[in-house]
Formats: sequence, structure tokens, C-alpha cells
Amino acid sequence: MPSTKKSKKHPLLPRKRLMVAVTNHVDYELKCARDYGLGCEIQIFGLPEYLSKDSTAVLRRMMKRLESIKGPIGCHGPFIDMTHYSSDPEIMEVCRVRYLQAFDIAEALGAEYLLFHSQYNPIIRVPVYQSMYHEYSVRFWPEIVEEAEHRKIPVYVENMFDDTPDPMCRVVEKLDSPWFKLCLDVAHAEIHSDLDLGAWIDAFGDNLRHVHLNDCHGVLDDHLGLGQGVLDIPRALSKLTGTGLPLTYALETGKNTVASLRYLRIAKLQ
Repeated sequence: MPSTKKSKKHPLLPRKRLMVAVTNHVDYELKCARDYGLGCEIQIFGLPEYLSKDSTAVLRRMMKRLESIKGPIGCHGPFIDMTHYSSDPEIMEVCRVRYLQAFDIAEALGAEYLLFHSQYNPIIRVPVYQSMYHEYSVRFWPEIVEEAEHRKIPVYVENMFDDTPDPMCRVVEKLDSPWFKLCLDVAHAEIHSDLDLGAWIDAFGDNLRHVHLNDCHGVLDDHLGLGQGVLDIPRALSKLTGTGLPLTYALETGKNTVASLRYLRIAKLQ
């Protein structure tokens, strides 16, 4: 006799590898992580207003609030005005100081990784730009990679305005370190690149470690909930899970996080 029980659909991503980005709606985002048994990617300390002054009190409060979080913790480093590949040594030094400062914060939070942006700017269309970006990036990153290994906190580099994965991949392959890998932001790839998302995933290959998930309307980085924009989220998830890599995922969906968790078939803890 056929069963009358409703079949349960499996989650589209494993709960233990899923995080909530904590940035613009801190109380709500932390509550989502607690209610659903997820991790957190703490992004607020990547902003200049926290890095340019003594934020010890804010950091201690965040450390206390993370005690109830069940899943993995990640940390987003500084990205605004961080031209780490500058040929100006003083600008490079500012970036170095800020990036090392981010390690202190990540360590205090108990983060399992620290994330920076590639800072590649495709609007600069001069013949020497790509070679300059590569040369000075390769000069800058080794000290940061050494710090990552020393602290046992791997660095992930995220695409932002990149129109192609090639510059990021060249740097990662040149440094060839298990402490220096890649993060794919699916919405950034949709907005700033004409390449299919599958091409990004293929190009990142075994260097891919982390994914930022949200949806958009295809023009701005709207941080919509999954399924609320134009991205082909089912195909993206299928391609990502099909890599067989132990990827972690951060939902950058703000007030749309609960809707995104429903989309992913992640149930609230009882």
C-alpha cells in the first residue's frame, strides 16, 4: 500500500557549512544564525569606522555574542580604499597595517578564515595595468600569507569588480600556498562579468574554498534573498556542490535571510 507520508526534501546546502553574513542588520542576522544553528561571517570590522579607531569594546561585545553560535565563524577584512598592489610604498604600507589589524580581529573572534577583496579594477584600461597588478600583488601578499600560516587562519580572496577570474587565479597560482585561496561572490560575477558563472567556478578550480550567496536584479549588488532576482541559483548551487569541494557558504542577504533559508530548505531548530 502506498505511503501517505509527505516526502521530505533535503536541504540544498549542508547546515554545518552555512553562515549568515553579519553586517547591516546585526541583531537580526545573529538571531538567524542562532535560530537555525548556522555560523556567522562577521563583516562589520572590515569597515573604516571600526578600523580607524579603538573598537575594542565593540569587538568584546561581538565575541560574547558569538558564544551562542553553533556553526563556523569567518571574518571579512578591510576592502574600502585598499589598493594593496599600489606602486606607492606608503599606500601599500597602509594596506599592510590594515590587513594585519584584521588578523588580530579574526583571531579574537575565533575565525576559521579571513577574507579580503582582489581589488582588481577592470575600468583601468591601460596596457601595463594587468602586469602591474600582478607584479605588485605578488610583492604584497607573501607577508600576509606568512601571517595566515603563523596564526592558522587562511586567507580567501574575493572577486568584486573583476570582469574575469584570470588576474586572481594568476596571483593564487603564483603564490601556491594552502593558506591563500579564493572566494566566489556569485552576484559580483553576474554584475561585473560577461562570463558564465560556470566559467568562474571552473577557473577557480581546486583553489575555491568559500562562496558568497545572494541574488540581484543584474545591475546593482542588491543583496536580495535567494530566488528574488535574476540569478540562476539552482544551476549555481548544482555547479558548486558538484565540485565535490568542502566549500563553506555565507548568505549576504540581510533582512531576506529567513526567506533565503526557506529557499535552501534549511529548517529552524526546534
